[in-house]
Amino acid sequence: MDNGNFKIISDSCCDLPKKCCEENDIGTVPFYVAFEDGVYKRDTIDFTYHEFYQKMLDNPGNFPKTSLPDIGEYINAFTPYVKEGRDILCICMTTTMSGSYNSAKAAADEILEEYPDARIEVIDSRALTIFQGMLVMEAVRLRDMGMGLDETVAAINSVKALGGAFFTIGDLTYLNKGGRIGGLVKLAAIGLGIKPVILFKDGSISLAAITRSRKKSLSELARQAALYFTKTGTDISDYELLVGYGLNEKDGEELKTMFIEELSKAGYERNPELVQIGTMVGAHNGPYLMGIAFLKRYSEGK
Repeated sequence: MDNGNFKIISDSCCDLPKKCCEENDIGTVPFYVAFEDGVYKRDTIDFTYHEFYQKMLDNPGNFPKTSLPDIGEYINAFTPYVKEGRDILCICMTTTMSGSYNSAKAAADEILEEYPDARIEVIDSRALTIFQGMLVMEAVRLRDMGMGLDETVAAINSVKALGGAFFTIGDLTYLNKGGRIGGLVKLAAIGLGIKPVILFKDGSISLAAITRSRKKSLSELARQAALYFTKTGTDISDYELLVGYGLNEKDGEELKTMFIEELSKAGYERNPELVQIGTMVGAHNGPYLMGIAFLKRYSEGK
């Protein structure tokens, strides 16, 4: 297969806008979400992010449930490109929080029984939401530079541990209800009303800071994200940066301004893009989720 001609596919947790996917030849396989009516709808297809978050607001205490794509859906997504003779790179939500990767891998194995010459590589991103989307777009960048499938897989696997995301949420209610509080279980003793700043890295979450107001949580989120580069001594110019918001774009703009100010204090001049965080993470964290993601661009020899 010629370099730069493989198809990139991700599950919908990557939170990349439809237009971005169309312009960059990215396929997506949807997750599903249901409210108390029990009717599962396809993420990004049957509703918009705004409609999803608005429904959360209109139905407090009605915690949405999510469901992953099954093997058949991945088979349907892969097969047309296999028949065209194109290689496939599939980048899935972290296996620590979803079985999407397992569905994609099983689908690839099944297809290979019928098409033994097919090339389908499935990557556990160890990421989610806008951080996962950054990995997908990095794969696009490398593909469009003419890098082949094997090289791109190796490159993405090498940089995924060099990225991450800082998040804050409205409160711990959604995380606690969904059983996803994990490494933050000690916070239950402090109370669900706190506003934690959480670091997500290499598939797991850890506590970065504790605050007790929304304003302070955004300020501390911006500070922690900027401080990361100072503490680790990494060159921020090698990194892509994103600011993400859930329901309220105005909050996202406020966080972006805070982050730019914190970066400036540390001597960095950057203007990160603002993007919306989607339903798969929003369902388990609530509508007021905010985040700052970072990913080191792959560079041969670095």
